[in-house]
Amino acid sequence: MSDAHATDKQGRLRLTHVGLALAALILATSCSGSRPSSAPLAGSGGSGPEGGQPSGPKGTLKLAWPTEPETLHPKLSGGRGLSDYFWVFNSFLTYYDFGGAIHPMLAREIPSLGSADWVINPDGTMVTTYRIRSNARWHDGTPLTAQDFVLGYDVTIDPDLPIRDRTPENLISGVDAPNPSTVVVRWKEPYVYANQLTFQQMSPVASHLVEEKFRNNRANFMFGEEWTSNYVGNGPFRLERWVPGSSMLARANTDWVLGPPKVEFLDIRFISDARTQLANLLSGEVDMINSPGVEPPEAVAAREHWGNTSQGYIATWTRNIRYLDFQHRDVAHWQRAVTDPRIRQAIMHATNRPGLLEVVSYGLGSTADLFLAPTEPTFREANGAVVKYPFDPSRASALLANVGWRTTRPGAPVTNETGATLDIDLWTTAGGGAEQEAAIITDGWKTAGINPGTSVIASALQRDNELRVSFPGVNLSSRGITLDNFVFTSGHLPTAEVRWQGANRGSFSDSEIDRLQNLVLTSFAPEAQGQAVTALNKRMSELVGIGPLYYGVGVIVAKNKLKGPVGEVAQKSGMSWNVFEWEITE
Repeated sequence: MSDAHATDKQGRLRLTHVGLALAALILATSCSGSRPSSAPLAGSGGSGPEGGQPSGPKGTLKLAWPTEPETLHPKLSGGRGLSDYFWVFNSFLTYYDFGGAIHPMLAREIPSLGSADWVINPDGTMVTTYRIRSNARWHDGTPLTAQDFVLGYDVTIDPDLPIRDRTPENLISGVDAPNPSTVVVRWKEPYVYANQLTFQQMSPVASHLVEEKFRNNRANFMFGEEWTSNYVGNGPFRLERWVPGSSMLARANTDWVLGPPKVEFLDIRFISDARTQLANLLSGEVDMINSPGVEPPEAVAAREHWGNTSQGYIATWTRNIRYLDFQHRDVAHWQRAVTDPRIRQAIMHATNRPGLLEVVSYGLGSTADLFLAPTEPTFREANGAVVKYPFDPSRASALLANVGWRTTRPGAPVTNETGATLDIDLWTTAGGGAEQEAAIITDGWKTAGINPGTSVIASALQRDNELRVSFPGVNLSSRGITLDNFVFTSGHLPTAEVRWQGANRGSFSDSEIDRLQNLVLTSFAPEAQGQAVTALNKRMSELVGIGPLYYGVGVIVAKNKLKGPVGEVAQKSGMSWNVFEWEITE
């Protein structure tokens, strides 16, 4: 099939799916099958549970999010769709705005290089000092102190606790609290973002509530209602009620460190299915849906349903990068062929990335050739230096033939000298269109003679870390695109010692990659850092350490009465980073 014919077929398929989805959703919203409202407020519209007119924050915002969290503390949990909860119930030392500018949150100011608050020692170690705002408090009214950051650090580095990501705490030698409002961070080595500790970094833990348990009952520290239904955070909203398997109610924290949020209640419903989320939005059961729960197909369907009316709006942004992991660790049914970089090159040439982008993202995104956001100042230079692998099944077949995998006739699977086929399985997770992605990818592989299989990890198993890193061949993954989120180094390997928490799921390791990534994170001169970024991505492309696919597009689909949501910040995940600014205008 020619590329042009394939693209035309995919375009017709995409439009057909939109039409069918739209028709089904219109039917759903005209019937009584939409999810019943779980709003707990009599009269809604912002009145409190006892009635009366609200003062300060106003209104109830009804949201549909795809995943129910296991805990609400940002260091004790993680995964698809959970970041937004962490911004709602927690605060961080600093935060980035949508334009990429950094602002203090719990901190009074941003430490500056060369000042007394950021000292680099002759041996490369560093000390940064954060001063906590005097009005920072936990939801129970207890002042937030430097000791809470000391405890947060101790919890994060504890090897017996299943912490998902220990960066940047693994670069820190110790944290001190010389007084209740001063946090002193001692660094083992240079780290360019030491003055910008933000989302899921150095998160405080309420020492007045759980320190005794941490020190004396470590085995049960992670278990208890203090992390769930009785969670005491320090964010713009506090937990009012949690109905397991159904919904969560959050109420504005009027004593929040940056001032009261504008919305009084967040009524969050747990709805995993994207079509059901959209049906609830169009029927008025919820006011906003967003990625990762819904993707471009749902946004297009909503736009078609609303037409030229002013019922709602759609916002999009570059959300993450979608890529292939290749398995480098000896696992059950390991398909060792993927450890050969020539095989990985062939796989990339056999992957129809333009077709994938058109069908999955509806043409809203762009293909990716490196792990770098297009908005980064070094992107142009790095993009010009990397090796690229355009969709070319003939080139893929030639590469396979060069390493002993040949076909006896056109269209037949390739075999080696023993007659074995080149079996390569692709693993992905259920939901979000991932199954459709897998089908497009494996169809391309077949054109080059690869014999693919597909395994879909059910939603109930997606938090099984050992399972997630045990794929035998190739795995579909995605990550936020930041320089410190490049996890394909030996420091992020998933092992039994860290309870398979390492984010480098394919266990790729290369000493030069480790060295270059260290330079990226320790080079204070922009020119030196830019050179390291370019060299890092160039080597990764040569080795095909991962297989970049495309830049994922995030979407917000909301009713016009909601003002404020703009999308996910490139530097850190979670589109609710500015939830304190959201406002209901009617």
